[in-house]
Amino acid sequence: MAVHQGINGKVIMPLGTCVFVVLMQLLVMGKPVICQETNVLISNAMPGEVLTLHCHSRDNDLGVHTLAYLATYQFNFEVNFWGTTLFTCDFTATNHPTSLGLIVFQGPSYQHGPWICVNQCNWSAYEYGFYLNGRYQASWPKLGTDTNVSTPT
Repeated sequence: MAVHQGINGKVIMPLGTCVFVVLMQLLVMGKPVICQETNVLISNAMPGEVLTLHCHSRDNDLGVHTLAYLATYQFNFEVNFWGTTLFTCDFTATNHPTSLGLIVFQGPSYQHGPWICVNQCNWSAYEYGFYLNGRYQASWPKLGTDTNVSTPT
């Protein structure tokens, strides 16, 4: 699975390979899940705070990034053949030193919840919590609590 950070540097799957994979997925699962790029955009909407994040999947560690107020970070990827792509991000902020782990994308093969986004996943961090595509998802943990990964509501 190719992961691209930022806007540039796309790697395009050869057309023949993509068509074959889509046909196989249509036969096996009834719907294709790859050959479609997903973009995750994370915004810091907390005035006066620095948001620190570390996003990763099982195969890709995107490193630690810090965002000033109104700054953004984005990455894009293609869902794997089995539809099991899963990206999580760990967040801390100036006034929220206890880490919060969130699933920022999960592929369609997961049975424990719906797709939280498909092609465009716009996450915003506010003083009171996190929103995905304008919908509230999670609040910051209280000081001293565990850093378990939260699944969106």
